Amino acid sequence: MTARCGNAFSWAGLALALLAWAAGPAAAAGENIRWVSVSVLGGTAQPVSKLADYQWDVHPHAGWGAQALVGRGGWSVGPRLWRSGTTQALEAPGTPDPHVSTTSLDLVARSRLARWRSVECVALASGGWLAIRYQPDRLTLDTGAGPIEVALGSVDTWIAGAGLALRAPVAGGWTVGMETERRVYALDTAHRSGSAVTYARETFGDWQMRFELGRAWGW
Repeated sequence: MTARCGNAFSWAGLALALLAWAAGPAAAAGENIRWVSVSVLGGTAQPVSKLADYQWDVHPHAGWGAQALVGRGGWSVGPRLWRSGTTQALEAPGTPDPHVSTTSLDLVARSRLARWRSVECVALASGGWLAIRYQPDRLTLDTGAGPIEVALGSVDTWIAGAGLALRAPVAGGWTVGMETERRVYALDTAHRSGSAVTYARETFGDWQMRFELGRAWGW
């Protein structure tokens, strides 16, 4: 994580604390209330440094998504859609670096760990499907002996993650929150080792920082 991202989380945490102080202890009631919520998500995604070996840009990039949760008290579960992207350097003169888009559809489970006034600290775990797509997905490379067309195939794989979140009510059923999550997934790789090409299945991942604006209803 960059220092700038860390500072953003510090300021956001302070804002949540102030909101909690303003909201008071009203959220302490209703431990067994059933509820449903819908949220929009925004933040950053940062691939792990290991992907730099495959020419991925591993700086933080913007991400966005949405999720829906159904819960009872401090427990909740529901689907989440999250999209982000980066670029992969080809170092080929005259050929643009392709954009790498990542789209995940996860099932997220949350459990409240602690609460101070109306701010909740929540543990989360997720698992689902990750789609990696290139744009453009076909490139023409000039090798000096004539052009060669290269196809960049799409990738679909399982993904899992775990993290921590802070969440607080604002007013009228609206909530705000922030979370950080570490996700892992596996990809088939190929790289040259001397005169041979080595194939392997390696584990990669990313760090996610998300801010959440949601609307909840009891039922």
